[in-house]
Amino acid sequence: MKHIRIPILFLALALAAAACVKLGGQPLVKRYYRITPERTAEAVPPQDDTILKVRRLSVSELYDTRELVYQMRDGRIESDFYNLFFVTPGNNLTAELRHWLAASGRFAHIVEPGSLVVPSLTLEGVVNALYGDYSSDSPAAVVDMQFFVVDEATSGNEVIFSGNYHQRVPFAAPDPAQLVQAMTQGVQAIFDQLEQDLKTAPLTR
Repeated sequence: MKHIRIPILFLALALAAAACVKLGGQPLVKRYYRITPERTAEAVPPQDDTILKVRRLSVSELYDTRELVYQMRDGRIESDFYNLFFVTPGNNLTAELRHWLAASGRFAHIVEPGSLVVPSLTLEGVVNALYGDYSSDSPAAVVDMQFFVVDEATSGNEVIFSGNYHQRVPFAAPDPAQLVQAMTQGVQAIFDQLEQDLKTAPLTR
C-alpha cells in the first residue's frame, strides 16, 4: 500500500489561501455600514423644561448582531459575514435617537444613564425587527420599534407614553448598500413619527 504524504507547510499555505479568497477567485472584503437618519426640520427651542433620560435601546436577540440579517424563503434566516454594521445596532440607533430628540425641541435636555443631571422622565425603547426581507421577489427593509416614557418619580415607575412603530421600505435589488439605505429611511420615518407623538403627548403634569 502506498502512503500519500502532504507536507504540513504546503497544507497550511493552501488553507490560508482558501481563507482569503472567495469562490470564483475574488478576494474577501468586509464592508461596514451605519444607519444615519437625517432630521430635515430645523432645530427649535425647548418646548418646556423637561429633562429626558434616553436609555440604550435594547434589540431583539435575533437582530442583535453587527452582521446584516436576511429573511429568506421557506422561513430561513441568514446573517451576512461580509456586510456588517460598524457598531452594534443598539449603540448606533441609540446615538442617533439622542441626537434626533435633542434637535426636536420637545425637551430642555437629553441625558444619558449615569449623568449627574436628574431627569424628569426616562425613555426606553426596543428594536423588535431590523432585517432585509428577501422572502419574495420584492426585497424590503423591515424596521419595528417600540418606545415607552416612564416617570421614575412615581412609586411604580408609571408609563405615561407608549408607541409602536413599523416600517417596511422596498428597494430595487438585494444589495447590502441598498438594504441599509432602506433601513435608514425606515428608522428616519419612525423617529419622525415618534417626535410628533411626543410633542402632543401629555408628558407633563
